[in-house]
Amino acid sequence: PDLGTDALQEYLELWQRVQTWEPTVNVPDEVAWSWEANGHFSVRSAYAAKFWGREVIP
Repeated sequence: PDLGTDALQEYLELWQRVQTWEPTVNVPDEVAWSWEANGHFSVRSAYAAKFWGREVIP
């Protein structure tokens, strides 16, 4: 797919960060929802995430 230069640049920057990541041994994984300050999922924040960045054109 044609992602455009901005999307490709963002992907390459993300890849540089991800490729050097190493897991911490003997530390359990944690799941945190970044759309809430407390890290817990809510329907309200999921709805906000779904429409984040959306432009409304009258």
